[in-house]
Amino acid sequence: MALIQNILRVLSFPVLGLRRSSDRQMGQIRTAMLSLLQNHGGHGAQRVAQRVRFAGDLEALWYLRQDVLTALSAVDGEAAARRQMRQINRLFKGGLPGAMVPRPHHRITT
Repeated sequence: MALIQNILRVLSFPVLGLRRSSDRQMGQIRTAMLSLLQNHGGHGAQRVAQRVRFAGDLEALWYLRQDVLTALSAVDGEAAARRQMRQINRLFKGGLPGAMVPRPHHRITT
């Protein structure tokens, strides 16, 4: 019986460590997004901030980046908003599947 308990204890530690790491990463991302939105008043920014507060996982926060960018763009312009979002994009590193990573933005001009 003690052997089984020891095995279960050893197996559970990495899982708990990964969960704590993921929670910490989510907290950092959520805080960074909310701090950017806090500097921008208006109903739209407040609605996005509410959605960021209640996002349940990293993937939800990942998809909310576009909404944050849109809210920032409305006040600061797109170029400034994209510069502000770079820091947030970096916070996702290692937390998402490889297919869900920031891609370079290339403006299409005609």
